[in-house]
Amino acid sequence: MTAENHTEKTPKPFVSVITVVRNGASVIGRCIDSVLAQSIDGLEYIIVDGASTDGTTDIIRGYGNAISTFVSEPDNGLYDAMNKGLSLAQGEVIHFLNADDVYFSTDTLAKLIPELDRNAVCHAQMLYVDMLGKRRLLGEPYSRKRELRASHMPQPVMFVPRRMYCEVGLFDTQYRIAADYDMVLKLTQRFPTRYIEVPVTVMYAGGISYQRPDWAFAESKRIARRYGRSWIGGWFDFLLKHIKWQLVRRLRQLK
Repeated sequence: MTAENHTEKTPKPFVSVITVVRNGASVIGRCIDSVLAQSIDGLEYIIVDGASTDGTTDIIRGYGNAISTFVSEPDNGLYDAMNKGLSLAQGEVIHFLNADDVYFSTDTLAKLIPELDRNAVCHAQMLYVDMLGKRRLLGEPYSRKRELRASHMPQPVMFVPRRMYCEVGLFDTQYRIAADYDMVLKLTQRFPTRYIEVPVTVMYAGGISYQRPDWAFAESKRIARRYGRSWIGGWFDFLLKHIKWQLVRRLRQLK
């Protein structure tokens, strides 16, 4: 793996923000701008590109030394790229920001950092924007029982000490869509959590789990069972999610 490292020899950063992207020319500039606008020192920004062919790499290189580290090469999917980002990160705390998402405001990290607990998996709030433009502020204290039924702690709201990732290992690339859900359950099985009531990201619907919810539901069922959800409970969760998805899809078709 060859990385374009633009960081001069300075003290190690406090926060490493990692964005993975492939053919995201229509959104990557907006994402990068939101990161570079953050009013904090000690910020490392890593972008891992999966050999894009739509001009994404030209946009990223246009930011020059403002991007700490940039890698562009073929990969084996989303979670392989995320693992590359983890291997490159030097910060004490890791945050994954999706290529089609942005920070809530220019002072998001400045507000959040004083609230972080170095001994906990920290998670905050997210403004979710659906395909119709409807906005919902999501976030709640962690519940293991609830998390085993469905994901309530998405990766873009998590700020995790890098040492915790080192202890539990990389994202499991046997999963194509839900390895981040597996990582949440793996981290929270070993470490305490801290909920911070601050909006940190704006997430737009349309990612792979939105495009293929049937795959996401099936992988999530397998993962939940791996961490203790019963066979019957797992199937009930799967069927309930599938029914809700079908109802929502039909309602959208009627509009």
